[in-house]
Amino acid sequence: MNRKILTALLLVFFAATESSAQLALFEKIDALKDSVSTMNLHNHIVNLSFAGGHESRVNFTPGNDSGAAYILREFSKFPGLQVSADTFYITGASSPYNMKPLVNIIATLPGRSNPDKYFIIGAHHDCSASRMGSTIWQNQWSTIKAPGADDNATGIAAILEIARILSDSSNGFQGEYSIRLIAFAAEESGPAYPSSHHGSRDYAARARARNEQIIGMVSLDMIGYNDFHLYNAFVSNGFSDWIADKYREANDLFEIGLITNNAPYPYAVYSDHDVFWAQGYNAILMIENAPPWNNSFYYQANPFYHTSGDSTGTLNFELVRKVTQLNLVSAASFAGALTGVKSTIDTDTKFDLVQNYPNPFNPETVISYRLDEKSFVSLNIYDALGRLVSALESGEKNPGEHSVTFNGVGLSSGVYFYSLQAQGENGNTFSSVRKMTLLK
Repeated sequence: MNRKILTALLLVFFAATESSAQLALFEKIDALKDSVSTMNLHNHIVNLSFAGGHESRVNFTPGNDSGAAYILREFSKFPGLQVSADTFYITGASSPYNMKPLVNIIATLPGRSNPDKYFIIGAHHDCSASRMGSTIWQNQWSTIKAPGADDNATGIAAILEIARILSDSSNGFQGEYSIRLIAFAAEESGPAYPSSHHGSRDYAARARARNEQIIGMVSLDMIGYNDFHLYNAFVSNGFSDWIADKYREANDLFEIGLITNNAPYPYAVYSDHDVFWAQGYNAILMIENAPPWNNSFYYQANPFYHTSGDSTGTLNFELVRKVTQLNLVSAASFAGALTGVKSTIDTDTKFDLVQNYPNPFNPETVISYRLDEKSFVSLNIYDALGRLVSALESGEKNPGEHSVTFNGVGLSSGVYFYSLQAQGENGNTFSSVRKMTLLK
């Protein structure tokens, strides 16, 4: 969409809210996305694939230690970040590995007014070659070639690039809330120890014990393999769908151009997000396909993951760049309280604006929203030029689920936007905007 058109639309949307501050924040975040460097992402992935000269980051190997040291060094280069390394042990590992420390590397960009509340983007820094065959894996895991370019140097490269951009004082970004970027250890299982997701499990358990306020968590795991489409999938548990919905909203508003799946999102527990669910936190997974060993309309099953062939030559770096851009603008939006995200994290209410169905539509579609308290509601439709097309709702509504049918008869095919603004009787406010397509 033309930038002038989008700006005009946003001016209309923000007119009844904190228009100048919100629009300025949008423009600042929008400018950040162009700072994402494909070269930086490529270099990080190459360096992690040959960490310390070892073409492996399998747990309890020298390459794994070198990979962790590389991530710590890179985070430490960026001013404004609070960087730490939290060690833990897999006590059930065989000796001597049960006594060998593993490390989560944590980088925090402190929020301005509420630094104790934070949003997490995480990725695991270990890798695996378990699909080389069980005998080979069992006997050769400590020396096997396992570059792990996609799984999961891509996710780590993304959080390193996000750290670089958001911590750069010349970019002028500081959110109301903190952003925490975490490189988790020991996500993969291995012959020397039981189960998986050890680093994230240790972190989430500590966070819950301290009653930390985590807005939400996104795990980036295998985000770079696809020869044909710029596609990634969201995985959720139902309670966390709002995070994926906000990501999809950001994908539209900031014109990232990534293809994603729609709700209902699949449920799966094969990455670091699931341990946050176990501790009562909202979390989603972002992955190149759910699962990556299956085909889908936009994806051919990845033959390289968990093999010695998982190298940089198999990656789509434009895909990695777009996923990084989406996570950058989404994290900045959550921390900076952009559009509907503000009320989501300022209160514990359940206001929500749901994606219309069907979409695309012809000529009718249903728009649904949820109110947690009695509210004065405005639900409006705008065209791509920001002109009001229809005032669907204007008045007081009781708490609960609401749906209204929009009929596009008489309108031309194209992109339209619907915006919801709600003023609750208890003083809570909510505003959100979504995109829909009329296709005749």
